[in-house]
Amino acid sequence: MKQTYVLHFVQEQLSLEVEEGTTVMNALKTANIFLDAPCGGKGTCHKCLVQISSDSVSWKTVKACQTKISSSLYIDTAKSKRKHRILTKAASRSVPYLPSAKISEELPCYLAAFDIGTTTIASYLLDGHTGKQLGTASCVNPQAAYGADVISRADYTMHHGFDDLTGCVRKAINDLLQELAHAASIQVEEILQICLVGNTCMHHIFFQYPMNSLVLSPYVPYQKGLIKGKAADFQIHIHPEGELIFLPVIAGFVGADTMGCLLAVRPDLKEEITLMIDIGTNGELVLGNKERLVCCSTAAGPAFEGAKIQCGMRGAEGAIDHVFWDEEGLRFSVIGNGKPKGICGSGLIDAIACLRKQGLIDEMGHMLSYEEAVEICGAEIASHMIQKENMTAFLFDPQFPQVYLTQKDVREVQLAKGAISAGILLLEKHLGITHEDIRTIYIAGAFGNYMNPENACNIGLLPATLKDKIQSIGNAAGEGAKIALLNKEELAETVRLSQQVEFLELAAIPEFQDCFVDELEF
Repeated sequence: MKQTYVLHFVQEQLSLEVEEGTTVMNALKTANIFLDAPCGGKGTCHKCLVQISSDSVSWKTVKACQTKISSSLYIDTAKSKRKHRILTKAASRSVPYLPSAKISEELPCYLAAFDIGTTTIASYLLDGHTGKQLGTASCVNPQAAYGADVISRADYTMHHGFDDLTGCVRKAINDLLQELAHAASIQVEEILQICLVGNTCMHHIFFQYPMNSLVLSPYVPYQKGLIKGKAADFQIHIHPEGELIFLPVIAGFVGADTMGCLLAVRPDLKEEITLMIDIGTNGELVLGNKERLVCCSTAAGPAFEGAKIQCGMRGAEGAIDHVFWDEEGLRFSVIGNGKPKGICGSGLIDAIACLRKQGLIDEMGHMLSYEEAVEICGAEIASHMIQKENMTAFLFDPQFPQVYLTQKDVREVQLAKGAISAGILLLEKHLGITHEDIRTIYIAGAFGNYMNPENACNIGLLPATLKDKIQSIGNAAGEGAKIALLNKEELAETVRLSQQVEFLELAAIPEFQDCFVDELEF
């Protein structure tokens, strides 16, 4: 029988007994403490750093995923757990209040909508009699402890089963329901109906559908249609007879979250051609109008969520979220107004646009060395160029040497922006149109909400000719989930839309690779 040891979690003020050899990361998960682990526990991302001590006096910093328990310990997660900026607001579209839920005139009753993102979960409480929004609650998706992207999480389920990932996301939903109910001074049992949206992987994990067809060619979902069922059957605790709805998914990597965005915008009702983009861990694009809609998914990678970026982090306290370079020199803003601890997606776009403008990055993405920068840009600008771990890097401020941008980071952004801009071009080609035919670009999601559109165009992430046509619509996926609760006709429309929207498999298009390579340039 293995020796057991007691772990004391300082921030959470709880203790846990675990077997010898358990990793700190797995011990944290057992205690329902979920840290970011973009690499899925391989030890390569350095994002799950915690402090451990045997006496609560002398501390050392370790990777939670690589450290095995061999004695009783104090564990401090203060440096890893951060207060995240989670977007719940969205541009709203007014619809008549015609709910599908059976609303009793005599009782108080409520509805709740959820957007299960790869990174975060946002929830909304609605009044069952009026449809009025009463409150919001959000959290980081605890599945982040199993990897930053959907592929790593799908791979985890195929090797270890669904219990861990399904269990933690269902618990997160129940916790948010309790938070919503408490804030509104109601009982969670008074919630009669909930509607969920999420990408196809989140959908399959929630329902524990087989992943093989999703992660292996031809990448087809096991189930696509509108789902209605008893919430209790999925361990979601609302009214004993409460209903759970999950909107239809469109394709292997175009999920119910995109369907939520479509409900929020309804491009299928417009004469003008619009492009809707949700840039997150994946990039989903929908182009067209009421005559025809075509969509695709781009493997943008998690760079804009902070993963695979040396000093990358999500939009949380301590993240550089915007960068400016003017006659006063380089300036930046930090979420929470404290010291910078890393850089998030919006700051990453700004930083690369600034470096490109100053000539510190050429059009091929090559970052100049200090010597090259002195010759081309002058000594003052070149002073930001340093060597870090045998790589050229850009230092934002000498006072904060822990935050910098590397050549490898620039390459990660090139891959992400190349995939998205190639996707736009191939969708246009499929419809026989050009940039000039697009009247509006709707940018959905948190990254799009905080992104500087001009800088996104300056680095080629979005078409420069459409710079003045970009409109941020916030958490449109969550807005769509609310609309599905508010109006049963809109809910029914999701079935038609899921069949109407054409899916373009970019990987199957012969010219995709050439187009992608062409779009890597800044």
